[in-house]
Amino acid sequence: MKKQRPYTFFFHYNKPLSQQRGKNVLSLHFKDTCHFVEGLSCNVPIATRNRKTQPRCVMSGRARSIELRTVNGESHAIIL
Repeated sequence: MKKQRPYTFFFHYNKPLSQQRGKNVLSLHFKDTCHFVEGLSCNVPIATRNRKTQPRCVMSGRARSIELRTVNGESHAIIL
């Protein structure tokens, strides 16, 4: 079985969507796709990344996969 290679991911707080939904929302970017989640569990090392454009500060790392789950009507991501 071929091992999956790690891909870069990053996530940040999404203020406009959080205000619209009335709860905290994170934008999780993985494999050129953006996922909106209310929570996440990260099982890989992450580091802050400062940018010159918005969002100014993001958390990034390298992961082989992510799992998206809905618990009590809220979406959660598990980063593996």
